[in-house]
Amino acid sequence: MPQQCKLLLDNYTGQYTAGSPIQGRIILSLDSDITLRGLRITLSCIEHTEWIATETYYDSEANEHKSRDTQFVGNTEVISIKQWLYGDQHATTNLSVGQHIYPFLINLQQNIPSTYQCEKGSIYYKLTATVDRPMALDYEDEMMIVVYSPIDLNFLARPEDLQPSSYSDEKTVCCWCCAQGPITMDIELAKQTLIPGEHVEVKMRLTNMANINVTGVSFELKQIISYKVTDPSRDDKQESHILIDLKDVGLGAHGENTYIFNVTLPPNVVLPNFAQCSLFSVEYIYTATAKLPSTHTNLEVTMYPKVGHIPLGNRFGPSHYNPHPPIGGGAQPPLGWTNPSAPPLDEKQQTMGYPEKVSGPNEVPPPSYESLNMP
Repeated sequence: MPQQCKLLLDNYTGQYTAGSPIQGRIILSLDSDITLRGLRITLSCIEHTEWIATETYYDSEANEHKSRDTQFVGNTEVISIKQWLYGDQHATTNLSVGQHIYPFLINLQQNIPSTYQCEKGSIYYKLTATVDRPMALDYEDEMMIVVYSPIDLNFLARPEDLQPSSYSDEKTVCCWCCAQGPITMDIELAKQTLIPGEHVEVKMRLTNMANINVTGVSFELKQIISYKVTDPSRDDKQESHILIDLKDVGLGAHGENTYIFNVTLPPNVVLPNFAQCSLFSVEYIYTATAKLPSTHTNLEVTMYPKVGHIPLGNRFGPSHYNPHPPIGGGAQPPLGWTNPSAPPLDEKQQTMGYPEKVSGPNEVPPPSYESLNMP
């Protein structure tokens, strides 16, 4: 049977930015008259997680509890936008033999998830063109697209986050039941927001009135990504990545010193946007540490910065960021972004509604966008 329904994009790269339009057309090639309810275009954003974990169950035959490896999964439709281009779902109409072309325009919202994939799951966008036919199989065509969604700190931060802030902690070191003097750490943070390529000064003032040495000091920024599954039961996992790790020399007993850390987030760091997601989340933690000898616990101060791509107060994004990918060429991603590739749909995925688990970092890399939509 000849192709009945074909979905084509004006931007053949299939890469879009949050807030930009998706334009294209649906071509119907009919070799006979048909009855239909209508023609619609659907944009879906799906988040999917999965992993193998141990599940405890009761074996009634053996009359005991046992454990087994089980696949845990989670699936949520984050976004669903439907447009009827011809007709509607409430009545039937007819189309005559020949070629019919229907243009469409879907405007992506701001603050939506980015296309994302890792070993534990993925977030992917899919366009589906459907000829809704009563009492017959629908004609369909679908296409995966890639969406860049820079993290806009205007949605996450407050004006006071641009002001300096201070934090402190203190501990008294004890040795053989005799208390020594305190060790005090005071942190001054120039502001609580951070974007890739930006420099933020952090001042650490350390006062050591104890009889032991502080063996070293450090300041790090950690990214913690959390994943959730919902079936057959709820479970969650976390991965942490150290994005910044600065170290300096220690401090002797009864000493005092001020350390200056110039915190710079690398321009090529990956900052995923999980806005509106329920199975994925991310947080960032600053940790200032004064390392003590092994017989004592370290002195630590933790802070929670707002990390993103677009700075607070700039609704148009940084100057290096192009909000509209060029037609006829690849999109230029912002700092803090690496190009993802959308996972393909095979027959199993089309039936179950989510993609197969994508490759891990040591496996074969996922296919590129161009390979996904080849005829």
